[in-house]
Amino acid sequence: MGVVWLAEDRVIGRQVALKELRTTENERVLREARTAGRLNSPNVVGIYDVIVEHGVTYLVMELVEAPTLATVMARRALGEDEVADIGLQTLNALEAAHAAGIVHRDVKPSNIMVLPDGRVKLADFGIARAMDDPGLTATGGIMGSPGYMAPELFAGKPPSPASDLWALGATMFHAIEGRAPFQRDTTAATMHAIMYEEPVLQRTYGPLADTIMALLTQDDTHRLTASQLRERLGDRTKVVRPPTPSEQTVVIEPVTTYVTPPPATIADWDDKPRSRKKIAIFAGAAAAVVVIALAAVFTFRPDTPGTAAAQQGANVSDAPSSAASSTSSSAPSSSSAAPSSSAAPSSSQVSSVVKPTQVTQPGQPQPTTQPKPPRETLVLKRYIKNGTPFHFTGTPRVGAPAGFTPEAHTLGKLLANPEPGAVPLYACRLNNSEDHMTSTSSTCEGQTVIGTLGYIFKAKPNDVPTHPLHRCLFQGAHFDSPHANCEGQTPEFQFGWVLTGP
Repeated sequence: MGVVWLAEDRVIGRQVALKELRTTENERVLREARTAGRLNSPNVVGIYDVIVEHGVTYLVMELVEAPTLATVMARRALGEDEVADIGLQTLNALEAAHAAGIVHRDVKPSNIMVLPDGRVKLADFGIARAMDDPGLTATGGIMGSPGYMAPELFAGKPPSPASDLWALGATMFHAIEGRAPFQRDTTAATMHAIMYEEPVLQRTYGPLADTIMALLTQDDTHRLTASQLRERLGDRTKVVRPPTPSEQTVVIEPVTTYVTPPPATIADWDDKPRSRKKIAIFAGAAAAVVVIALAAVFTFRPDTPGTAAAQQGANVSDAPSSAASSTSSSAPSSSSAAPSSSAAPSSSQVSSVVKPTQVTQPGQPQPTTQPKPPRETLVLKRYIKNGTPFHFTGTPRVGAPAGFTPEAHTLGKLLANPEPGAVPLYACRLNNSEDHMTSTSSTCEGQTVIGTLGYIFKAKPNDVPTHPLHRCLFQGAHFDSPHANCEGQTPEFQFGWVLTGP
């Protein structure tokens, strides 16, 4: 749209951005400046004045020294909360514009500026037009960036607040995924994707994913409105301070101990206070019950040393103690180990059976749980084609292409078999290129699928040591790295978590 100069306003004594427009339509520029100048929002790059000198038109604009969202995305991956906050601030600017009757028409990452403190400024209202200005004539063309234009625009509908919200949804998709949702090799293919294809989110799930897809609804009458979008994004960007212990609501249990009395008659439930004597009787009765129970436990303990029951796990009946001691002293352990098949126990014997496996004596084998079988894993190795920036990530299941040699270190280990919480990781080749990449998309994000490398955890597991795996860019080519800074190169995003190992 033009060239931007750094300039000094000598009347007020401030630095400004001077945008030199490549147009001779001065009347149009003045109309646009009037409409954009009506906007009063901290999230809009302000327009101060319009100057025409020597036949060249300049917009005097607020100077914002910050990278665009497109630049930020090229440097690092953005988190969900950060994308939601950028979306909410951009919505602030769009709501101010829509309230003034202005449609931006070109919302995209390169028109959103992200300041170091996190503030966002929406720039370039130079092609926006006032919806109520009859002086502007339609030329039959479509103005905007194809990858972010709403499908109804290609059907002949005029730009509207709904089409701006579609563009915001496409921008948020790009910010969280690291790739534009509809960008294709040609403008025609891009338009076809917008009108007939549904983009697939791979890095984010849940409320933010639902919000983005609700903005990318084909039917503009069913698309999220600004107020609905504000409600969704506002909930994500609220900072909730956890309550201090003194502010937390807790339930304090009573500290008194209540002994349940025996069933009472109607006469007991009067308004007279119970005497201490009755309470003492109840307490004494409860104590007696406890003593009797303990005596029963010690009387029927089946693991007494020297008995056949303790040694072999046989059932112990309520036979007289003299008979039991006589049997244990006269019968050898080998004969007592085999239970009798002819004699059935009586009902009294069955009711008093105590299983000896409930108590373990010192020196006896302790009960053990079945150990979990070890996971089968696949070593993840990175390769490089010498003399090129092209890398390949492989496992024993998918070997490296010809000409690729292994690098020094291993990236970790993948699961060999699927399990809950893990997804397939695919080896891919970019179409018409020697560049390779890995992906969790079964279609390799529209590229060529080579094979399944293994399975990667989407969330960090608690039962095994893991480390993250990232996709990165080096001289425009893809490579994988366990380091968040991509070894000094450009991060794209994190796939998930791989097992730590040599």
